[in-house]
Amino acid sequence: MKQFRILTMIAIAAVLATFTACDENTTDPVDTDPAVAAPTNLKAASADGAVFLSWVASVDENADNFGSYNIVILNKSTNETLAPRTVGKGIINVRIDGLTNGVRYQFTVRSVTDLGKESTNFALVEWSPAVRQNIDNTGVPIKVYATTSTSFNSAVDLYNAQGRAEVISQAGDIFRDRGDLYVFASNTTSSLDIISPNQAINTGPETHFSSSGPYDADNLDNLHADQPPANASYTLQQLTIGTSTVSTGKVYFGRIVRGNDMYYFRMLIKRGSNGSLVQGSGNDRYVEMAVSFQNAPNNPFAKQ
Repeated sequence: MKQFRILTMIAIAAVLATFTACDENTTDPVDTDPAVAAPTNLKAASADGAVFLSWVASVDENADNFGSYNIVILNKSTNETLAPRTVGKGIINVRIDGLTNGVRYQFTVRSVTDLGKESTNFALVEWSPAVRQNIDNTGVPIKVYATTSTSFNSAVDLYNAQGRAEVISQAGDIFRDRGDLYVFASNTTSSLDIISPNQAINTGPETHFSSSGPYDADNLDNLHADQPPANASYTLQQLTIGTSTVSTGKVYFGRIVRGNDMYYFRMLIKRGSNGSLVQGSGNDRYVEMAVSFQNAPNNPFAKQ
């Protein structure tokens, strides 16, 4: 009997050892769709009826299960979510069309796996599309001549009643009513100054320029940011444009004062074929510009 009990105990111990060995060799199931990280450093730039977005690629873009980027667009005025946009891996910039100028949109970008799992983290930016002025109301490049010129106008209305840029004379009622800036030169070789019309002898409207910048760019499409200059930076009423050779154009931020309203703009001063921002010669020197203009009042391109 004693021998039977011993044999029984040995058998039970063997069974327990078998189960213990199974537990020790058991492994968790392999995650066939691991999470992927979101992109970072999302930035934006305004286009006409569109917004450019750019970002730093996800650190997981080379993962076997990385699929794409998903962009969710929220109209901040109506709280309406637009149809999402999807772009493939390897793409780090995109143009979002079908938007309304002056409306602020929130853009949220997440990474997505091949099986559709979205990243828990995300990149976010708020921005507005804006009117783009590349030519004036006559269909030619926007060239604003210095005050030394006796043959050409030397002021500009950046957004006239027809929604176009219009080069105007730096004189008379038109300038006093709707001049947004003019170009001053003390002589035919000096630097040029872009000045708020309220500083002129025949005082016109008031324009402020941001002390932030200027920024290097040859195209307004390519200057992306995560936020515009702070409102407190709009302290200047004059910008000095030097005659030295430069490698790129320069972008300045400004805003026009109309009563209690502010109208914000980005202004690209183009680099000429002479390598300088100041083009022309003698009395007839000028700056050539392109402008991104927010025609909705008190909208500085993005949330501050």
